Amino acid sequence: GLEFFSNFNNGFQNYYSNSYTSLEISYKPTNYLRISLNPGYSKSFSELQYVTLKTMEGNDRYIFSSIDRKTINASLRVNLNISPDLTIQYWGQPFVASGRYYDYKYILNPVADKYTDRFHVYTDGELTPQNGYNQIDENLDGTIDYTFDTGDFNVKEFLSNLVLRWEYSPGSSVYLVWSQTRSGFNPTGDMDYLNDMGNLFNRQLFKDDDNYSLKNVFLVKFSYRFGLK
Repeated sequence: GLEFFSNFNNGFQNYYSNSYTSLEISYKPTNYLRISLNPGYSKSFSELQYVTLKTMEGNDRYIFSSIDRKTINASLRVNLNISPDLTIQYWGQPFVASGRYYDYKYILNPVADKYTDRFHVYTDGELTPQNGYNQIDENLDGTIDYTFDTGDFNVKEFLSNLVLRWEYSPGSSVYLVWSQTRSGFNPTGDMDYLNDMGNLFNRQLFKDDDNYSLKNVFLVKFSYRFGLK
C-alpha cells in the first residue's frame, strides 16, 4: 500500500513557515514477510529564533536570528515469521537535521506597531564571523563588545533494533535483542543526506572525531510459563 501526506503553515508577516511531507509504503510479498517504509522531509523558516542574551553598556541584548531548518528521516520495519514459534523483527531509522542561522538581530521594542521596528539587524560592520563565533562591534569603535556562537548545526543518527523471538514452549519464549545507535554532529548548517548517512558508517570518523559516537546494547530475555495443577 501507499499513502502520502503533506502539510504547510505560514506565519504573520511571513516570519515563520513550515512544510512537511511523508510517504508510507507497505509491502507484503508473502504471508510470512511484511516490509514497511515511512520516509519524511520537513523544512522550516523562522525570522525570530532566540540565540542568547548579552549585555551592552548595561543594557540587555536579547539576540535572535533567522534560521533555516531541514530534517530528513525514515523508518524501516521488517517482520519475518519463519515459523509460528520463531520470528524476527527489525526496525531502523536514519535521521539528519540541519539548522543555518543568519540575519542576526537584537530586540528594540517587541510591541512596536511596525514589525520591522521591533528589532535591529546587525550590519556587516557590526558583525564579523570568526571560527564558529560572531564578534560584535555594536558601536563601531573598533573594539569587540561581545561574542556568541553562530548556532549552526548538523545532527545525524541511525537507530536500529533487531529482535529474535523463539517460543521454545507454549507460552514460554526467549528474546535476543541487538540495539545500535550511531550519532554524529557538525557545527555547520549544511545538509548532504547521502554523505551524512555515509559518515555514520565511516569507521575512521568514530576513531578520530569526538563528535561521532557508536553504542551497542545486547539483551537476552527469558519468559517461562508455569502450569498450576
